[in-house]
Amino acid sequence: MEEKQQLEQIIAAGYHLAVLNTSVPAAVVARFKRLSLTTGCAAYDWSADHGLYRLGIEHLFLPRTRLPVDVLAYITGSRHDGIYLLRGFEEALATPAIERQLLTLMEKRDGVRRLVCLVGSSIRLPASLSAGAALLRWDAPAQLQLS
Repeated sequence: MEEKQQLEQIIAAGYHLAVLNTSVPAAVVARFKRLSLTTGCAAYDWSADHGLYRLGIEHLFLPRTRLPVDVLAYITGSRHDGIYLLRGFEEALATPAIERQLLTLMEKRDGVRRLVCLVGSSIRLPASLSAGAALLRWDAPAQLQLS
């Protein structure tokens, strides 16, 4: 299946949370940036080092989004459809407050399409989150598989 179709399938699947286990997180970000620039779909990248920014507009960081709790609050409160790539989020997943925020986000039904993609090499979701999340594996820059 063509790469663009694979990404569109993930986005259209209806999930609010996805885990992209990969050894090449920069390639994942690059693919979503290309998708964002060619389709107009709003995609964002986050890490604790820089906070949240929209892909394609790398010089504008959203204020008060550097902490995991803050970025999830921003995403949950957003009134616009978006895909949010959260890199380096593994440690935060062990925090009960983060788990509760992700559960709230997954249960939210307000007509806004939010997809949070946790991107890393060995992400393990708490049991309460794994049932409602898409699990994906990206082993090489051109290979994305829904599992």
